Amino acid sequence: MRADDQCPFCSEREDCLHLFISCPRARNFWAYLNLDVTSISNMEQLWHENPLQEPNQNIRTAILTCVLWNIWKSRNAKIFRSQDESNSQISARCRDDLLLWSHRSKTAF
Repeated sequence: MRADDQCPFCSEREDCLHLFISCPRARNFWAYLNLDVTSISNMEQLWHENPLQEPNQNIRTAILTCVLWNIWKSRNAKIFRSQDESNSQISARCRDDLLLWSHRSKTAF
């Protein structure tokens, strides 16, 4: 987070829930993925609500982790390089990460 706790995308107070779920930038990316997270009110709930509708917990965890990781990387691109990444850039990086992770996994996703 920045020293002033302001979100780099919308200037609201940045915390985990804001960064990953409630920030308009994050909401826009979730919507781009066609995933509804509007009912999520805390980070733990994200893991229980299953917005992916994926019954396999290992797959669900890998995908959610990947999405959160790439939202974080997008935030860092904004902070450290003043770059606004597009939804397609972020989703392409998610795809690449999941492909890489699937090759490292002993059991297939």
